[in-house]
Amino acid sequence: MLKYYLKAVYARDYRAAYERISVEDRKHKSEVDYLGENPSFLGPALELSSKLTDMIEFRNLRTEILADRATIKFSVRFPDANAPPLQKLLLEFDPDRLARLSIKEIQAVKKKLESMRGQGNLPMIEGEDSLELARENGQWRVLLGWAGAIRVRFVADVKEGLPWEFRPVQETVLAKPGETLQTFYKVRNLSSKAITAKARHLDEPKKQAAKYLEIIQCFCFIQVTLAPGEEKELPLVFRVHWEAPKDVKEFRVTYDFYPIEKFPQG
Repeated sequence: MLKYYLKAVYARDYRAAYERISVEDRKHKSEVDYLGENPSFLGPALELSSKLTDMIEFRNLRTEILADRATIKFSVRFPDANAPPLQKLLLEFDPDRLARLSIKEIQAVKKKLESMRGQGNLPMIEGEDSLELARENGQWRVLLGWAGAIRVRFVADVKEGLPWEFRPVQETVLAKPGETLQTFYKVRNLSSKAITAKARHLDEPKKQAAKYLEIIQCFCFIQVTLAPGEEKELPLVFRVHWEAPKDVKEFRVTYDFYPIEKFPQG
């Protein structure tokens, strides 16, 4: 269970990972929401990331069981997918570039990975971690504690008469500290002419958000132009920091879209 779940997460095969998450957690986050927040690899990208999972080493597993709960502590050694040699070999895990590889080229990459491992040249990371499990109907499943996760609420508004429909795809995302998650806003031009607009955002409460909420990728950094009737999904990638204190229960992220000529300056 432990190895299956962690390997699925490492390979970014989140559909497989969700199958091993506790029923208790799944009451709070559906598979659709989970897969939307955690984009999975497909095709050659998944095939090659799964190859790397074969090289993960688990050591010193220690299990503490109390009734229907268990804590597993372990040491792990795994390929550093962010190391330059692997980034170069795996085309920076760009799904589009990997999808253009032939079967022969994919096999060559796999052989190169095996060769690097055999020669001791495969970049690796070592660390220790722990995972909670819950016994449900005689089976152990991963307990992530989504019931107590931090709620990140997303709000949308349009200003200065902008004739756009603008809303978050998910109004609330449950975020565990340290997770990097993705969500989307939808925007549609309701007018009969092309319009350029720009968004700005406000994170609340301000002091806590400044310290513990990181917006990694945001559509507010660019201008958005929509043709008449055009609709787009705008991605947003964020993370709640590991150090977020337990008394932090919720963040509120508000995005306001303005016509470009009326965007507030300063």
